[in-house]
Amino acid sequence: MPASIHFFRQHQSLRLVLGAVMLLALLCSSTRAQQDSVSTWEAAEFRSWSFIPYWTTQSQLESFDTDGIYDHVSDVLYFSGVRPTASGGLNYHPWAAQHLATLASHQASNGFRYHMSMFDTYGGDVETVWNSITSNPTNRANFVANVTSLLQANGMTGFNLDWERPNTVTEWANYTQLAKDLKAAIGPLGMEVSVDDYGYTDSKWDDSSVFDANTYDQLFIMGYHYPAYSANTLNHNYFANGKLALTGQGVEKAFQDEQLVLGIGTWGKDAGTKSLKSIVEADPNLAYDATTWTDGVDTWTIESREQVRGKVQLALDRNMAGVMYWTLHYDSPTQLGLHRVAHHYVSVARDIPDLNLDGKVDAADADALADNMGSSPGSANLNTAAGFDQFYLQSNWEQGDHDGSGFVNQADADWLADRFATLGVNLSDRLAYNGTFENFQNGPGLVGRWQVPLNGGSLPETSNFAQHGSGQFGFAGSGAGYDKHSDASVTIRNQNAAEASDTLNTDPREMGVALSAPINLGQDVERYFTFLVRQNTGSLLPSQLASDDRDLFLNFQDAAGADQFNIALSGLSGEVAINSLADPSGDDVSFAGFFLPDTTYLFVGKISGNGGGANQLQLSFFPEGSSVGDFTGASFPWLLTANSSVGFDPVVTDLQLVSLYEANYTISNIQIGAASHFFGPPLEGDFDADGDVDGFDFLKWQRGETFDPLGMLDLGAWESGFGSPPPLAAAPVAVPEPSAAVLLTLLAAVGVFTRPSFQRFSVSSVYSGMKSY
Repeated sequence: MPASIHFFRQHQSLRLVLGAVMLLALLCSSTRAQQDSVSTWEAAEFRSWSFIPYWTTQSQLESFDTDGIYDHVSDVLYFSGVRPTASGGLNYHPWAAQHLATLASHQASNGFRYHMSMFDTYGGDVETVWNSITSNPTNRANFVANVTSLLQANGMTGFNLDWERPNTVTEWANYTQLAKDLKAAIGPLGMEVSVDDYGYTDSKWDDSSVFDANTYDQLFIMGYHYPAYSANTLNHNYFANGKLALTGQGVEKAFQDEQLVLGIGTWGKDAGTKSLKSIVEADPNLAYDATTWTDGVDTWTIESREQVRGKVQLALDRNMAGVMYWTLHYDSPTQLGLHRVAHHYVSVARDIPDLNLDGKVDAADADALADNMGSSPGSANLNTAAGFDQFYLQSNWEQGDHDGSGFVNQADADWLADRFATLGVNLSDRLAYNGTFENFQNGPGLVGRWQVPLNGGSLPETSNFAQHGSGQFGFAGSGAGYDKHSDASVTIRNQNAAEASDTLNTDPREMGVALSAPINLGQDVERYFTFLVRQNTGSLLPSQLASDDRDLFLNFQDAAGADQFNIALSGLSGEVAINSLADPSGDDVSFAGFFLPDTTYLFVGKISGNGGGANQLQLSFFPEGSSVGDFTGASFPWLLTANSSVGFDPVVTDLQLVSLYEANYTISNIQIGAASHFFGPPLEGDFDADGDVDGFDFLKWQRGETFDPLGMLDLGAWESGFGSPPPLAAAPVAVPEPSAAVLLTLLAAVGVFTRPSFQRFSVSSVYSGMKSY
């Protein structure tokens, strides 16, 4: 194994490199301005229309704003709540006013385009009323004026003509003229005109010279419950070709694929109308390829998820405008809803990183992937219908596994970062994208954030690191020093079972940070450091539990990134060691068998420069529940002491943490600095450094364990400081007078004060068996 792994030490340079890489990606991939979000539908150049008919109840309508189904549409069409009269006037259904007000509110909060659609009529049958409007210029003008006012008053963005349908060449010509008049009126207002037609095309539509398909922004093909392709002509590819064949007035006036919208039905037919919502409620395990459903008595024809994906793929292949649904209120708002199924498929197929499927690409998507880094949702074959449905139901996409590999890892993070750059969306400040630990920054004695080293300009596998918020990794104890540690932490994970099966993710996990001030060991200097650490064995594989490479290293480096010495923790043997890496004559010392798995330890250390003499690194560690005194005091019990050779005087500028893939550790941020970083001025007379002055401190003086052994200066300090700080108890207690020293001595002699002292272990043997890294 190599003697050490060097962290890329130049942190300012690393930031510049990362910044340059991201800037280059932006410049090379797109010239779009950066923004916080983009619409999924605009990015995909694909739209999703859905009809809301007037018989939708108010409670159903209101539910759309809370159940998330609006996330899966770009456009909403309010159907026939307002109906035309024969003279071109408009009549409102009793529910229409409330519907319109509710939809206007929903549009404002959800941002969809909002259209009016008309089929039903008032004061006559459908064919009579529509013919009266379309054939009479006065009625036609009246209708156009009223519709324009309706659209403007309700903040709508378009009008959908749904007369089903003219029967003669003249009727088709009049219908087209109405569409032209509408386009002339609302087109300049930024509004669209769309038209609905059956699957099979009426060849009379283009027989009149009035025909011009350019009048319509979209043509909706109402071919529900039919597949994209089939052996007969009942399929959407055939329907679409029929629309393009309307070339009677020349190809320049014919429909184009870019205008076509394929229909999807969200209800079951043949045994009456049954909503997909009710079917899913009855059968939450509905098969992906089910085109019929039975309740045991009746059977309905339905659209399957496979069929919907086939239609979406046809629309994508032919660069069509999108798909539309009849209706929104029939669909299920769950994962089995067809609006969501199509939305998901479009996002995957067009490579639009709308991971949470809310209709926009923004920081929430980047955060979702970053939060799931390291998870294994399970692999899926996206090239088969069954495999893609598995990918969908496992929520691989939502977790960040964009390609069905079964892992959410750096490849996914790099993909998302590239797509955000291409789309011009601001990327979240997260480890997965910039290599810096946003929760590990500006700790005492450190400058900026911990970072992972770049590998050939690319980030390594950052899914190996899971950052934890404040308070998620703590240490219960007592004494003056037990709480002198950071509350920010990170778990450095092992290779998981799926990765092990494919022999993936075997590189060491590295992260490093610069010190806020170098430690020059050629000078008389004392620096202390603390951290919490726990070895986690619950996720380890059997081979990892038996591995001697279950190690964690804290390396102290110079400006060139060379390891000078380190602290090494062995998960298998429970050994803790100090290794002199750059000093061949320096001490290597260890303490074996007391670093136990699944136990939180507080580590405290001291680095002492000694001018022209030997330098010294000392270390102690305490399991949770321990009493930890003032480790800056002269009498603090150090478990390990390693001395350098005389003349070995490195300048330490950086810290590096390294863990091997067989290991899993949670470690807090490092705190490092002078004694004043951890403790204020010591309490006078607090000889045992436990934060108070009491009888135990007198025992320390009596045993000669103070700065001035058995001296009157120390005794006077104890007398003046006795009782500090004052007790927190609410009730007053009797406090012995400091002058009663003789009484206290007698009490100690008979065992009233019986606190055991911490035995100082002397490690004299040079440890040579433990690996350095």
